[in-house]
Amino acid sequence: MSGFSRFLLIVFSVTLVSMTFLFSPVGSTRTGQNETLGYEQYLKALGSDPAALSAEALPSDRKCPDLPVITQVPVSFTTEAEDWKLQKPLTILHERAGSSGSGYIGTLPAKKESAVTVPLNIQATQHYAVTLCAAADKTVTNAICVNGNLISQFSLDGSGNFTKITFYGIFLEKGDALLTIDGIDGGLDLDYITIANDTTEYRPDFVLGKSPCNPHASAETARLYDFLRRQWGKTMLTGQYASDSANPELRLIYQLTGQLPAIRFGTLGTDDDRAQISAAVDWHVYTQGIVGMIWQWNAPGTDSVYAEDTDFRFHSALAGKKPEQLAMLSPEEAEQEAQRGRLSEEALLILKDIDEAAASLQKLAYMDIPVLWRPLHEAGGGWYWWGASGREAYLKLWSLLWHRLTDYHKLNNLIWIWNGQSTAYLVPEDTYDIASVDVYLQQRMQFGSRYEQFISLARITNGRKMLALSECSGLPDPDMMQLDASVWSFFGMWYGDYLMNPDGSFCDDNYSSKDLYNLYNSELALSLNDFLSLYQ
Repeated sequence: MSGFSRFLLIVFSVTLVSMTFLFSPVGSTRTGQNETLGYEQYLKALGSDPAALSAEALPSDRKCPDLPVITQVPVSFTTEAEDWKLQKPLTILHERAGSSGSGYIGTLPAKKESAVTVPLNIQATQHYAVTLCAAADKTVTNAICVNGNLISQFSLDGSGNFTKITFYGIFLEKGDALLTIDGIDGGLDLDYITIANDTTEYRPDFVLGKSPCNPHASAETARLYDFLRRQWGKTMLTGQYASDSANPELRLIYQLTGQLPAIRFGTLGTDDDRAQISAAVDWHVYTQGIVGMIWQWNAPGTDSVYAEDTDFRFHSALAGKKPEQLAMLSPEEAEQEAQRGRLSEEALLILKDIDEAAASLQKLAYMDIPVLWRPLHEAGGGWYWWGASGREAYLKLWSLLWHRLTDYHKLNNLIWIWNGQSTAYLVPEDTYDIASVDVYLQQRMQFGSRYEQFISLARITNGRKMLALSECSGLPDPDMMQLDASVWSFFGMWYGDYLMNPDGSFCDDNYSSKDLYNLYNSELALSLNDFLSLYQ
């Protein structure tokens, strides 16, 4: 095809798709009078103006944080349980073998906050490793808190032996601190606690590829990837999952912060993928914001993504076929191979599903809209069918999907995100651009920087990929991310009560509206306005 003919084809395609979406009904939000609110009204500030919000809804002007300079100081001290001030019914015991000192305390009561309280004197402002030595006669779960902030829940097996449990990357300032153990299941005997400077910090010198993993990525896709790469370690893009095309989550964020997220995340695999794609196009056309997509891929031939709901497994689907070869079969060739008995029915169903997803993504490609594309997510958990068949099957499925979308369908607008969440499920480096993790915490737990997950993912990927919080239940703390040198590329807040109540009001179960305002107006986090000012 000549250059001029190709130009005419592109112009025709863009015009056709634009006409389709721009003259189709745009996602709307219901107000008291059922009026339609589009993105153009956000841009004209017809939503709630932050300046008009009540004084209670907004924090005072936020100053740049005065972050302490951390210089690693060797510190290590142990405090024995028998030296703590005990509350009833805790007592000093001696029966269990293997304890240090003159005994241990037991047994932690269940369902009691601050069942054990340990005052500490911290000698230097820095990150610490906190180690508990404990034992239990049955498997129990309890929680550790520092200065009233929930650090983590932890579980101990019922071996009866004293076992060390260490929590890394705990930032403590010089002076008095209070460590408490909450009794959830109870059942713990505690021997001692050790506080030591954290010497395990892993700060890799990240070496990132200069271009997307797809060597034929479109110019606009390569441009967005380059932007992400240049911002890596400096700023974090804000992101929000939308529950539907009416974008109630985005509207609420705008009302509370005066900002929109830089990334709108949608979902393929719903009952109406056309509406999902239409909403993604609207977002990009009206705001020039970034489009993100997750694929809730129902097990082929079923209506569920969960392994427990289906007996579909990938082991038998390929029947000896190499993924990269299967990926290049046309639908007609695949049918012929199946008729000859050389291709399984499962493989046909997989190809059909991928082709349907490709058809949806192609509409975005026609308009040259890059997509942060996250398929086959959370594989290491095993709850989705694509992870339940194990590592080998997952790697083959990833290869089939990558080659089918990239080589066969030539979708050159995808920035690939690997979200396997396990070293065992790590895919080849040349088939993904960003590694991500999904982090959901208990409601009282401060989200912080998620330092441990950041470092773990950096280790898995050898410091060669950008890292992201692809799903989260709470807001990353910009101050802690800077303290921990753990600045994620972007975050994606999940919808539902992680942000809003069923009636559309703000849900404060996981964080406050002030936290939301502060993050969206932080120098570290890029809202839509921030992104556009840097990207244009």
